Amino acid sequence: LIYSALGQVPQRLMRPNTSTPDQIQAAQSVWGELFSHWHVWRQELRRAIEAFGAENFEARFLPRGDGGTKGWTTAMVFGDPQGFGRLPHPFGREQDNIVAMLPCDTQNQIFASVIAITSD
Repeated sequence: LIYSALGQVPQRLMRPNTSTPDQIQAAQSVWGELFSHWHVWRQELRRAIEAFGAENFEARFLPRGDGGTKGWTTAMVFGDPQGFGRLPHPFGREQDNIVAMLPCDTQNQIFASVIAITSD
């Protein structure tokens, strides 16, 4: 959701297998099929990022510097890192802080949706 709202990975965090803006855009349909409110969540986070200031947001919440040689990455779309690339992974506490920027209703939707798709 973070990089979907940003639309790109900051240049300082780019590596050869990092998701491009085109791959991030292409992944939106995948996420939209999985989460019915994806487009709303993405818009809400975009608004929060704009209010915070994109430059400030990147400096505060995304991995520091160039992400380091051992920085964690995650596939833009689970199971298809070749098709959609990989993303630098913010620390868990920063992800929590980002979600906290969203309206409570949106936070609840995200948490409930994740629980629903991960429960047996």
